[in-house]
Amino acid sequence: MTTLVIDKKSSLLAPPALGVESHVGNTPLLSLRRLSQRVPVYAKAEWFNPGGSVKDRPALNIIRAALAAGKFAGGRRLLDSTSGNMGIAYATFGAAFEVPVTLVIPANASPERITILKALGADLVLSDPLEGTDGAIEIAREMAAQDPQRFFYADQYNNPANWQAHYQTTGPEIVEQTGGDITHFMAGLGTSGTLMGIGRYLRQYNPDVQIVGVQPDAAFHGLEGLKHMPTAIQPGIFDQSFPDRIMEVPTEAA
Repeated sequence: MTTLVIDKKSSLLAPPALGVESHVGNTPLLSLRRLSQRVPVYAKAEWFNPGGSVKDRPALNIIRAALAAGKFAGGRRLLDSTSGNMGIAYATFGAAFEVPVTLVIPANASPERITILKALGADLVLSDPLEGTDGAIEIAREMAAQDPQRFFYADQYNNPANWQAHYQTTGPEIVEQTGGDITHFMAGLGTSGTLMGIGRYLRQYNPDVQIVGVQPDAAFHGLEGLKHMPTAIQPGIFDQSFPDRIMEVPTEAA
């Protein structure tokens, strides 16, 4: 039996292009032997992606879909809210595809993330840190509504290209890397794209695989990028009835 744990912080199958986007996905599984002596537990090492996190997959898929649909015609900018990692991914591939990027990010994001985003050329709008990611979402929505000719609102929380990236790539990678011998899959809940995409693929592959979501145990928490779903703006791509279980974790334990 194999229990798989996805590292939230930390394929798009390698496209024929030789740019940075060709290095997204096909990340290794790392054995976490100290975590369990009874069954194998693995973490998907998503920090091997060029942007340094699992968010490279949905960001690249969202940008590709938008390019194919002509959403950036006339110099429109990609606009979205972020807690950091998705923004870095947007900015990375925005630079690669020459797509201008504007991001709304809480003002208490780490200085390192702010520096990286600026270095990649993203325009930043800093939102109230006390409002968290929901506050950033509200501002991004207002900006998109006020100037639709200037912005393509990527809306990672409601864009199906988010979870589809994981259904098309991360899920198949996991099955291949485990030889299909997997009993449980766990992922943290932020946009929920990781859980929903991989979970749908795994459940289609084997209906007996248990899908487990993990969220903070309270509305006010220190788990950057994760949502306490009962009290947050719930992502449109999230189906509350889909996971077999949702576990809560306190900030200190996480």
